[in-house]
Amino acid sequence: MLNYTLLLHGLQSTGEGLPGALLRDLLDAVDRGAKGAVRLRLEGRSSAKGGFPPAWVNEAAAFRMAGFHRGTPGVELRVPTLLEALPQRFAQEDLFPHVDPGDSALTLMGRSLGEAISGNAESDAYDAPLLRSFEEFKEVFRHGVSALEIRNGRSDRPSLMVTPEGMKVVHQLHRQTPRSQRVRIAGKVDAIRHSDRAFTLVLESGEQIRGVLAEGEPEVLAPFFGRVAVVTGTAQFRPSGSLLRVDADLLQPGGDEDLSMWSETPRPLFGVTDVPELRRLQGPRTGINAIIGAWPGDETDDEVFAMLEEMS
Repeated sequence: MLNYTLLLHGLQSTGEGLPGALLRDLLDAVDRGAKGAVRLRLEGRSSAKGGFPPAWVNEAAAFRMAGFHRGTPGVELRVPTLLEALPQRFAQEDLFPHVDPGDSALTLMGRSLGEAISGNAESDAYDAPLLRSFEEFKEVFRHGVSALEIRNGRSDRPSLMVTPEGMKVVHQLHRQTPRSQRVRIAGKVDAIRHSDRAFTLVLESGEQIRGVLAEGEPEVLAPFFGRVAVVTGTAQFRPSGSLLRVDADLLQPGGDEDLSMWSETPRPLFGVTDVPELRRLQGPRTGINAIIGAWPGDETDDEVFAMLEEMS
């Protein structure tokens, strides 16, 4: 088990404990962020459409509140390491070489959140759903908190400082991330990872694309190893606009003709719909008021009615 301390700087303490609403918002943000981060690292995506997270995600991200921090208002959490929470998934020493089994879900969350707060638009440490989860930390600052400090479970790891300014950066990254889109890509399946249904697709140009099998058993990938495949799925992008991964729905055998037609890296076709930008105040000479009562021609009413009668 690892011990974490979450300090709430700037909070004016009025007695023992913490306000219930603040504690609810804080722990809910940590819970969702930890689940998304551990799933992204071990499965390749932070969420999937429909249903609840798999049981192993809940087990990996489970934590216990060990008490309140003395001095600066805050809470103490105890979190199992990934090896303690998921021993069966780490039965083989090299099963997850990109993950330290001595880390915890909160460790992974801290790294992903830190990358987002730093404004790294090319990071692989988060995807759009995880950014959306991180935005829930802004609720903590509605309770008079000026900064949230997350002290890691290991003394050799630096603490993470989360501030309202950092949340603005996270919000901007989420807002500028291109929408996902349906794609069709052809390439050679060069690597397969059974543990998280991930695979690498090498395009005709030599560029490598990371894919994750969205549905089905990982054995589905085996027949395509070392062969050309046509992948149909959904492209997920980074805030920079570059391709993060492809959530594959279907793999089909392909050939040279498919490579010449479909072997290209997907690019965002759609921008981000910025709803606030669409909401513009209208004045007496702007918006719909600018065209009400106006007619672009010099026809009389009788002429217009006659033309409408002729068209009907």
